[in-house]
Amino acid sequence: MLRITENTTVRELLTTYPDTFPIFLNRGMCADCEKAPPPVPLHHFADKHCGGDITGLIRELNESVKAAAG
Repeated sequence: MLRITENTTVRELLTTYPDTFPIFLNRGMCADCEKAPPPVPLHHFADKHCGGDITGLIRELNESVKAAAG
């Protein structure tokens, strides 16, 4: 299991947990990034697309991963 931190890259996360893509899409990522996720850390994505809310982004991603694991 990948430990999700502010330094986890978007690419690592989407490669490991592709079902989290809708979270990124809802927060402003373009659809093209699904096929070629950027190698930027989550804190960079949060700064650009989430008003800097890295805590909320990580919480939402962890909830999605946990729900998918059943």
